Amino acid sequence: MTTEHMVICEETGWWATAVRRFADDLPLSVLETSSLSSCIDLEGHRDLLFLIVEVRRSMLDELIPWSCQMRQRWKKTPWVAVANREMRRSEWFLREAGAAHVLFSPRQIGEAIAMLRRHLYAIRYRPKSRVDQAFDDFLSDS
Repeated sequence: MTTEHMVICEETGWWATAVRRFADDLPLSVLETSSLSSCIDLEGHRDLLFLIVEVRRSMLDELIPWSCQMRQRWKKTPWVAVANREMRRSEWFLREAGAAHVLFSPRQIGEAIAMLRRHLYAIRYRPKSRVDQAFDDFLSDS
């Protein structure tokens, strides 16, 4: 069985601490990176389930190309933008760039963890289509 991963891309360490506090019961490996490029370079991690990305004003120019690359590599992986309160004016830009949610304080991390829990549940327990079920039945009969 492969290990599922969540990536936290940040420089400060505040967000990873908050995630570990609220999500220690989740069966995920938490990987930490410090830049958008190192996040994309996680080549071996095809089973990436969730991303938390700390956004700073200095990185806004590279956020759109990064988001496009991220979507190509992990099509169904949601990402949450986290930033300091001074970035509030950029919230809609971050949402337009593809962020599923935007947080401005580590105290709000519970919202992202709730989203992660819903995402995990949807992936693991979603009802299968009739085609998927027929394919699984065919393989199990072999």
